[in-house]
Amino acid sequence: MNCFFSRACPVAVALLLTGCSITAISPDIQDQDVPATWRGAAGQGPVSDDWLTDLGDGELSTLVSRAMQNNYRLAEQAASVDEARLAVIVSGADRLPELSLAVDASRRQSIIGEGAKTLGNRFEIGLDLSWEIDVWGKLSDAEKQASLNLLAEEARYQHARLQLAASVSRSWFNMISANQLLILFQQRLANLKVDTDIIESAYRQGLADSLDVYLTRSTVEQERARVARQAQLLSENKIALQLLLADYPDADVNVTKELVIIDQAVPPGLPSELLRRRPDLQQAWMNLLAADAGLALAHKRRFPRIALVGAVSDVSGELGRLLNGSALAWSLLGNLTQPLFTAGRLKALEGQARARVVQLENQYLDKLYRAFSEVENAVSRDASLRVEYQATLASEKNAVAAFTLSFEQYQRGLVTYTTVLESQRRAFDAQSAVIDLRNQLLQNRIVLHLALGGDFASL
Repeated sequence: MNCFFSRACPVAVALLLTGCSITAISPDIQDQDVPATWRGAAGQGPVSDDWLTDLGDGELSTLVSRAMQNNYRLAEQAASVDEARLAVIVSGADRLPELSLAVDASRRQSIIGEGAKTLGNRFEIGLDLSWEIDVWGKLSDAEKQASLNLLAEEARYQHARLQLAASVSRSWFNMISANQLLILFQQRLANLKVDTDIIESAYRQGLADSLDVYLTRSTVEQERARVARQAQLLSENKIALQLLLADYPDADVNVTKELVIIDQAVPPGLPSELLRRRPDLQQAWMNLLAADAGLALAHKRRFPRIALVGAVSDVSGELGRLLNGSALAWSLLGNLTQPLFTAGRLKALEGQARARVVQLENQYLDKLYRAFSEVENAVSRDASLRVEYQATLASEKNAVAAFTLSFEQYQRGLVTYTTVLESQRRAFDAQSAVIDLRNQLLQNRIVLHLALGGDFASL
């Protein structure tokens, strides 16, 4: 991706500087306030060019590779790039002379006198030449616009690749998280069933109240419903991943692992590098330059059109003598066409093109500052999630110990069963939160890599 941008940026700047003086881009658009450093960042190391490896899951790289080969939307984006590339050829062809060959043949019967008939053959071959002289640079502006549209489509494709890799990663970790939670819920249901047997046995011996029996039975059914909901969520996550891999419904996507824990911080690089690294910003900039070239084109359509038209032809009554030059004729004409009255259409089209440039310039600036905020938010969120995760780990340890102790005390008649249920709920919530926070840390890391414009190894 970086090679593409290092090539695209000089080309875009050259196209802009060599363009017509007709432009609606603000002259100070390049002088934007770019922060010197990222707030809350631990360091300023270079942005990773292989963030998939940074996520620490080898199986994920395989899944992303499958998605790159099979995903329908990515294939659609690739076809759009091909279409834009051919549009450059089409627009460039308009600047060159157009030569066409025409061959006509006819046979005619005439009646003369008293029923006498004559038959005549006529064969004609001709070359027609037409060439619009690009005096005002109108055709070159059209080719320039097509070239910029191609660069925008290439950047759009690169952005689509990154988004697809991120979507596969998010779906993969969501599926692992859903599976871990399902296992946790199933274990809790099994433990609750054991508790229910113990309490019912104690009730039959007159050692427990009927209220305790009802409470534990209710808790078992609630947990049974939770297991069913979580199983459905896991199924939906699997389907979402299968769709990204373009393997639905045949893909066999199963997971038995746990979420990885990554301790290393993400090096965020410098804010000034964001313009070069992020393909969506490159796309927005190319779209702006293309619209500006379209404005120049719309302006020049109000100028005269100058064209040369030439023709060479030969006519013969016999096909074998068609090219002997006996009836060779040629012509060369100059043509100038000046729009005089179009009811304001050309002026309005130029106004529309100018308004389009203003729209895209503001879209670019909005996307630029949103990109900075996305990095800032992801960096600060990573720090806060880590603090929350460590606190939740400590809470989980204490909550599990409290639950074990409360049940032992309940069996000795020291506490009520509601105390057991409360301690059990706290332990369960802490265990669920630990799994959820691990997933959030991974999800935010993916968001941060995307916000920084990080690439991944070619797959």
